[in-house]
Amino acid sequence: MGELTPLLLLAALLLLFWLIVIRPARRQQSTVSEIQRNLVVGDRVVLSAGIFGTIVELEDSRVRLEIAPGTVIEVARQVVVRRAEDSLEPEDLAPVDPDEPAEATGSSGTLRSPDTTETNETTDRPDAGKA
Repeated sequence: MGELTPLLLLAALLLLFWLIVIRPARRQQSTVSEIQRNLVVGDRVVLSAGIFGTIVELEDSRVRLEIAPGTVIEVARQVVVRRAEDSLEPEDLAPVDPDEPAEATGSSGTLRSPDTTETNETTDRPDAGKA
């Protein structure tokens, strides 16, 4: 039995790898393939690059998307990864409270670290004041 232990351990690790990595990847790929096969004009979709658009024309291997009013791009059907409606999360739909302070934002609305100090660039440069 002692000589079978490494073989059983290897088999268990391979099974675990299949369950954690390969099986979900195959399921996701089949879902994406089905979405790509079932596209119809008027669908709002998301490309693999994160571009949102509405399908205005379909061909065998290409899709024409309107990404802004009057702006149509042509892309390969394979880059369509999901419908835009499928990507909405419940927290994305929650209204934003205007009275709630934004975290770590300065007066300009840009993110700042808490230890950032304002400095005058002209005094930090060694050649400041020289003409």
